[in-house]
Amino acid sequence: MTVYSVYEPDKEAPDLAVRADRLAFVKEGFSWPALFLPALWLLYQRMWIELIVFVVAFAALQWTFGLGQQGQVLLGWASFALIVLFAFEANDLRSAALERRGYRLTGVASGRDRTEAERSFFRAWLPRQAKGARGPERGQERARDGEAAAPVARGESEEVIGLFPRP
Repeated sequence: MTVYSVYEPDKEAPDLAVRADRLAFVKEGFSWPALFLPALWLLYQRMWIELIVFVVAFAALQWTFGLGQQGQVLLGWASFALIVLFAFEANDLRSAALERRGYRLTGVASGRDRTEAERSFFRAWLPRQAKGARGPERGQERARDGEAAAPVARGESEEVIGLFPRP
């Protein structure tokens, strides 16, 4: 079973189909593409800051170990270790990059593969979006044109944060 974190941009979309298309599914765990092609993976994900740090780290390793034969052997092993570490952390770095760009965590999806995880996520997500788009919940009335909304007395609100009603 594969688990995905689902991120949504803060920008408002014109309709639900566009919002669904903008969702980003980030796999939790090890990233095979990041192991075999780390720089290309960073370019593909448009993670520019991480790419610069990655290149600087390899340049620092080259400078540290020097050009001698023993230094090159140590550089090879250190590079291998850095790439393996990067492959384990790549998806977490992608999540952080998405949050830095203004995305927010919308939910978690799981399935045998990405398609099944997306399907299960949208089965739960779409009804919630349709419910939110319907309008006010029971007990609340829409304000008519020119009328102010009726104030809600303290304790009458149905909104709850944790175990306590909103003040």
